Amino acid sequence: MLRSECLTEHCGADVRVPEIVLGFLLATALWALFGVLNLPDAAAAWLHKWQTLVGALAAATVASIAIYFAVRNTTLAIRHAEDLETRRRTHKHAALRALLPDALANILNYSDQSSCQLVALLNSFSGGQLPAQTVPMNLAQALPSETLRTLADFIEYSDMADVGLVEAIVALIQIHEARLRDVVTANHNPQAGRLVLPTVIEERIIDAASIYAGAAALFEYARRQQDHMPQTVSWDEVTTALSLMHFWDHEYPNLYAILAARKNHTSGPLDKLMKR
Repeated sequence: MLRSECLTEHCGADVRVPEIVLGFLLATALWALFGVLNLPDAAAAWLHKWQTLVGALAAATVASIAIYFAVRNTTLAIRHAEDLETRRRTHKHAALRALLPDALANILNYSDQSSCQLVALLNSFSGGQLPAQTVPMNLAQALPSETLRTLADFIEYSDMADVGLVEAIVALIQIHEARLRDVVTANHNPQAGRLVLPTVIEERIIDAASIYAGAAALFEYARRQQDHMPQTVSWDEVTTALSLMHFWDHEYPNLYAILAARKNHTSGPLDKLMKR
């Protein structure tokens, strides 16, 4: 946009000098004109009487004009800087949105790998107990740092979008990793007196499926197939995620019983992590 267009667009009628300023300028010009004319003595005396006031008004007019244009130019500069920053953030958001499908794919892979490790542990139970030192030390694997950076930047630069679901997914990933580390500690430290029960592993599998469902729900927005991000994830979507991760209800009835119990408390797995 050309500067002249920018001035017209942002300032409109404010660019014109106010009428009162023009009046002061006209009065000053008339006073100068009268000063060189051969006026009658009475008129000259009257004008001489108000000469100091007119001079002061002229000086005030000049100062007012200077202040007016200084304020206007400062305002224009601020608006121009704000426009540039808005444009920069909009372009940054578009670039991050283009990277979002890859980040979501990494989250799906992260969830799937986590569930595979958990189901291996579930199959390791004997007599309702998990033998000590069975849980691998790397059970709590972190999401790739570049994926977390993409998600964090996307949240930061999404000025016009509701990113509550993305924030909740990131939070649940961190919670999931902390809970997995707790499983490792409990299994490798029998002196603590904490047992790893099958229900604990099944609950972690549901957490992994919830992360999977959240990432899957964002793909249509990330691929520009819709303009607005989903606001939440339902338990039905978690059920679909479990099926995609090959957890069938007839093979894992206890897992689906835990899922049914969670449905009675919340409408979705991320509700408690969402800002309302």
